[in-house]
Amino acid sequence: MSSLQMEVDAPPYRVIVSVRTVAPPGLPGKTTNYVAQAMITRLDGSSVYETCPIYHIYDGDTFIDSQSAMRDGEQRARDAIKTGFPR
Repeated sequence: MSSLQMEVDAPPYRVIVSVRTVAPPGLPGKTTNYVAQAMITRLDGSSVYETCPIYHIYDGDTFIDSQSAMRDGEQRARDAIKTGFPR
């Protein structure tokens, strides 16, 4: 399993997107799919939401290329920022 990571500043926040490979069900060792997660922190180190220093966005959809997964993770993070960090 390999992973890719990207950091994007969206002041006052920093978005860290991680993409990892996932094997298709029933085909171990065949890494042809990618999924993204993201973390949101504040650039000044203060809490992102209430008392939480990091807001996590868990696995999204599965994509056949890493760049699509990366864009998905970034977009979901930006949507969370826009909507006030839904629970």
